[in-house]
Amino acid sequence: MSLDFLVPVREEARELAERFASNGYRIYLVGGVVRDGLLELPLDAAFDLDLTTDAQPEAVKSILEEWADTLWTQGERFGTIGARRGDRRVEITTHRTERYQPGSRKPEVVFADAIEADLSRRDFTINAMAVELPDGELIDPFGGAVDLADRRLRTPLDPEETFSDDPLRMLRAARFLAQFALSAELALLAAMGAMADRLSIVADERIRDELDRLLALSDPGRGFELLFDTGLAERVLGPVGDGVAAVDRLGRVGVDPTTRLAVLLADAGTPADVQTALAERRATTAISRAVAAVLTSAHQAVGQPPQNLPELRRWVVNAVPHVDESVAVATALGEVGTLGADVKSLMEAEPDLCGPPVLDGEEIMGLLELVPGPAVGAAVEELRRHRLDSGPHTSEEARAHLLAWRDCRSSS
Repeated sequence: MSLDFLVPVREEARELAERFASNGYRIYLVGGVVRDGLLELPLDAAFDLDLTTDAQPEAVKSILEEWADTLWTQGERFGTIGARRGDRRVEITTHRTERYQPGSRKPEVVFADAIEADLSRRDFTINAMAVELPDGELIDPFGGAVDLADRRLRTPLDPEETFSDDPLRMLRAARFLAQFALSAELALLAAMGAMADRLSIVADERIRDELDRLLALSDPGRGFELLFDTGLAERVLGPVGDGVAAVDRLGRVGVDPTTRLAVLLADAGTPADVQTALAERRATTAISRAVAAVLTSAHQAVGQPPQNLPELRRWVVNAVPHVDESVAVATALGEVGTLGADVKSLMEAEPDLCGPPVLDGEEIMGLLELVPGPAVGAAVEELRRHRLDSGPHTSEEARAHLLAWRDCRSSS
């Protein structure tokens, strides 16, 4: 198998590799660069050099100190030393194995001498390949290249052992399945279904970040199918309702992650329930609130669709700043007629709809000779009601309406 795709990477890393060799160590390129190269995917100019070596962390630091512009050692106890030279970020990890003990949220790391031992503890065969630098061949003890060609997702060891080492790998399985259009082997599926409870030892923040990566894919549908089929979706998202319907809805919205999350959770309870479930799983406050707001507007559009222009204006104003997301989710949830086209036409005809009122509080107080208090709030609300009912108005028209409104209130 040709490794021509790695020529630029090898040349860039040659000096570093030769430094390791002159000190009696071997160093290997691992990670997504190897996998993506075999898939003939374009190499991002900002890729990280992900390397592994038989050198211990102290030796790695000593070599890098003479080569790198910047060095960081926060991951040293896990065998990882980071560096930057020019614009290139490099991470070098001593060959290792790691696993979680029952009930533990932190892995135990044991350093290894052989590259094959290191590769055996990686998540999937398609990621368990290495290339010795600067001029070595592909090291593929578990058949990752064949699995890539056959579009097959397997683990290097028995899936129960691989997932026990790090249960988050079950979520990564969903991401890789969707990202590379793979099919999971039956043993992997069975292990995921049987070990769903094991995900409870993984920190919520790690789960959230992996979910975000899945949501960001161009087409995450197959990944979520896997999560629903194996029972992991509820562990990740909370109560999710009908998985088949959720994945179907997912295929009918765009790529916005908030919209996708909303359609997945559309029948998982009230919007408040969804917000609480997301917060419990360490979703950011902004995302939790946005998803709940989108679902509130979408359910309203399906259950009580706007029947006239004033109602449409109110729906749009209440949906801000998530109007587009709310339209997309509502359209995926049920029959909303021409809601999308109507909203677009309205926003084009009335671009000021969601902007500030033509009279601010100070102007209203001066016009109506008011002091700060409830009366000012009532006048502001009346001007808002009038705008939504009657459409755009100038400041002169707004003043005339408020004066007439005041006179009417005074005479009643």
